[in-house]
Amino acid sequence: MKSRLIHILVFTIFFTSSFDIYFNLNLFGFNVRTCYFASILFACISAFSHVNSLKFRFIGFLSISIWIAIAILFVGHTQLLNRNIGYVFWMLFNLIMCYSIYKFTFMVEYNKIIQYYIISFFLIAAFGIVQFAFGAFGLHFFITMWWKLNQIPRVNGLSYEPSYFATYLLIGFVFLYFSWRKKIYYFSERLQLTILISIILAIFLSTSRMGILFMISIMVIDFWAMILRAFITHKISKTNLLVSASLLVLLFGTIGYILSEEKLKKRYLAGTGLASTANHSKNTRITQMTNVWDVFLASPIYGYSLGGIAPAIALYHGVKAPDLKKAKEFEGLNIFLEVLAATGIVGFIFFSYWLFLHLYAPRKLAGILKANGFEKESGILICLGLALAAELLILVLSQNILRPYLWILIGVTNGLYFRFKDMIFVPDTNPQTQNI
Repeated sequence: MKSRLIHILVFTIFFTSSFDIYFNLNLFGFNVRTCYFASILFACISAFSHVNSLKFRFIGFLSISIWIAIAILFVGHTQLLNRNIGYVFWMLFNLIMCYSIYKFTFMVEYNKIIQYYIISFFLIAAFGIVQFAFGAFGLHFFITMWWKLNQIPRVNGLSYEPSYFATYLLIGFVFLYFSWRKKIYYFSERLQLTILISIILAIFLSTSRMGILFMISIMVIDFWAMILRAFITHKISKTNLLVSASLLVLLFGTIGYILSEEKLKKRYLAGTGLASTANHSKNTRITQMTNVWDVFLASPIYGYSLGGIAPAIALYHGVKAPDLKKAKEFEGLNIFLEVLAATGIVGFIFFSYWLFLHLYAPRKLAGILKANGFEKESGILICLGLALAAELLILVLSQNILRPYLWILIGVTNGLYFRFKDMIFVPDTNPQTQNI
């Protein structure tokens, strides 16, 4: 019974990570997500079930601990103290989530945790597709934005808006796309390709321009890299070439159709300033980034902590933010600029070093694994690293380093890193016999 509950809790963590406005609990003005409740319950069960329940390895643990300590140190530098305190707890919840994933990684065969992770993306993507399909018949549920009010929805799943939905699904797309390219399968080949295509379709239906642009750019770059390698090595997978080419033809065909239809073109390009459309979206993003940079320059050493950036921007413009709702109107943009403003130059150095370690260490281990005959494990770490890099890049054009699905990806990478590392350096790696 306890084992089944643990599996349910971990899947709940994965599945509900993109639930922004539904099926969560509002406490003191903060939206506490279901995935955090699941991770806290998992941590409690683990604490009472295992002797070494406090054993937790985390890549760059010292660096991130110092960064968090600096964020806590600056918690009083704001006009909304409760917001800063709430954001510190938000960060701690993310770490508890990483702890839960780490523990679970050593309780089961590693393929199981990856299967749960992939299925969660598939279900959310399928939900988005159904959301759009039902919308064609006038049946709308959980829609937050529209192309045409009450007629054509912009698919958002259970996220705040379509761009958040696409940002979440991009993780699943990159991981599965490169797993497929490396011929790494966690299900049958046909089912895995079906899941990948479902995610691609859901991102397209979200109509998030950045999500679609990132997805296509990744595929185009990889396609030409594959051609280049073929010229150099005189080897190429005909299956990979055919499927990649087919997907690109389908995507570019869809884009060509959209650009040929005046109404569709205006909908997709609205806010970009392209093709004589309004440029409000582009200008808003630039303004939000500039705001974060300005408040950083106003206090480059003494930061505003993780939740203090929006109130700082409000104050910078001469506006008092008496509550959380008012502060929300002044959110910044670009997660790296936000970290810089939140924890100052010193904090940013520790954060950057931790992030470097989290990208570098798994890739280095992947090389060691491959040299020792662990091809699949090596490929999994590479694919997770690519997914993390893509997610960080798209978040440059968004806000909030604390998004749970980003930290779940970090947690999965971290857990599998140590699981695979033990396969090389620890003689007994049977999950049933390890003392966790």
